[in-house]
Amino acid sequence: MIKSFSLALLDFPIMNSTYEKGNQFEYTIWDNHNISIPIDTPNGLVVPNIKNCQAKSIIQIHNEIQRLRYDAETGNISSNDLADGTISLSNLGLNFHNLLIH
Repeated sequence: MIKSFSLALLDFPIMNSTYEKGNQFEYTIWDNHNISIPIDTPNGLVVPNIKNCQAKSIIQIHNEIQRLRYDAETGNISSNDLADGTISLSNLGLNFHNLLIH
C-alpha cells in the first residue's frame, strides 16, 4: 500500500504539497515522499514516517516499518522518525502491526 501510494504521488505530485502561509495560491511540492503511518503501541498511537519512499523498494519499506514498529513499541522512537512527514496514509481501520510479518 505504501509503495503504491508513493507511485501514485509521482503522477499526482500536488497531493504531496503544502500551502504557503499567507499566500493563498502558492504551495510547495515536496520531492521526497516521507509517508507517515499510524502505529498503535502500548503507550498510545504514534505517527512516524518512512522517509524517501519513492526511492525505496517494497522490501526496504517493509524493513523500515518493522524498525519503526519495534522502536515505537519499545518507547525508543526518535524525534527524527516523527519529523518531516510530507503526507499521511490512514490505516482506515487496519492495524499496521497486524499486517506485518513477525
